[in-house]
Amino acid sequence: MGKITILGAGIIGLATATVLSETDPSHTITIVARDLPGDAPSQAWASPCIAHLTHPRPDQLTPALTPACRHRACAGWVALGGSPSEEAMQLAALDYLRNTLVAHHPESETGVRSVTLTDVFGTIPASAGASREVGVWFTGRVPGYEVLSNQGDDGPLKVRYGSAVINPDVFLGWIRKQLEARGVRFERVAEIKALGDLKGRGHDVLVNASGLASRTLEDVKDEAVIMDRTYVAVVKGHFDGAFVHRGEGVYTYMFGRGDGTVVVGGVSEPVSGSVKDAAEIHQDMFRRAHEYLPEHFPSPKPEHYEVVKDLVGIRPLRPAGVRAEREELDDQKVVHAYGTTIGGYIHSFGLAKEAARLVTESL
Repeated sequence: MGKITILGAGIIGLATATVLSETDPSHTITIVARDLPGDAPSQAWASPCIAHLTHPRPDQLTPALTPACRHRACAGWVALGGSPSEEAMQLAALDYLRNTLVAHHPESETGVRSVTLTDVFGTIPASAGASREVGVWFTGRVPGYEVLSNQGDDGPLKVRYGSAVINPDVFLGWIRKQLEARGVRFERVAEIKALGDLKGRGHDVLVNASGLASRTLEDVKDEAVIMDRTYVAVVKGHFDGAFVHRGEGVYTYMFGRGDGTVVVGGVSEPVSGSVKDAAEIHQDMFRRAHEYLPEHFPSPKPEHYEVVKDLVGIRPLRPAGVRAEREELDDQKVVHAYGTTIGGYIHSFGLAKEAARLVTESL
């Protein structure tokens, strides 16, 4: 039994509270944050946003592009890879999404559903962890894994496996209700400048699940946390599956939302440059959609599609990898849990399980 404060009400903070409350219902858990599930869409909160788009800023927008947080869509689980511990987190998250949430709760309640993902490697990066002959790191480790085609060194490796798609608009509100039913408290706080600001709360352990804020918190200042800008379109269409193509420096994805629209994305760039015009984005976006899924995107021309909304967002990245570790900081026992690099939902309950383990060690 312990008194635990979690800074951050995004997916990592919520998932950590979920795992802690499931593991030991006697814990006293309080989630503190500026933005809480149920709030109106915000330009400064990552978890409710479309796909993995986060933190859009008004000065980075054009009239043709809308902040991602104002129009929510879906997040999809994709095998990102990374260190062995990050791989384990991703697999644990997928297992929880499919075998705990989907298996025991209807999609209408949670906003989570199982899908089959087609994952195409135009090139196999080092993070894939293997060669074409051996397979990628998640070979045989994800449900329904199947090699669709392997065209050798000059062609793509195409695989298929069971995945999950999450509607944050539904999911975040649902998980808050579940946590409150277990006695977890939610408390809105003003801007936190340092973890030390929370020192007087009397907790045994403080979990830092603040995400991008870890770059600016005065007693954390993690310069490994950076940002990039990314573009996505929500398009009318009947594709209801999930598709990813990984090329050399290019990442393309399509996720069906189950409501007659499709999220099309994969355009990113450094934040330092000016925002591109929507028409320019469409040319590249629909050319790739047609190239990879011609049966669902029969034309490469943008004018042949009905775009519901164009979205631009700023997402946090941590190329150094996920930070999941204990630290004694200003007489506080701190567990850091952030740095998922565009994969908050992908790591979610896996990182949460590691954070919960570290909390238990700290008590």
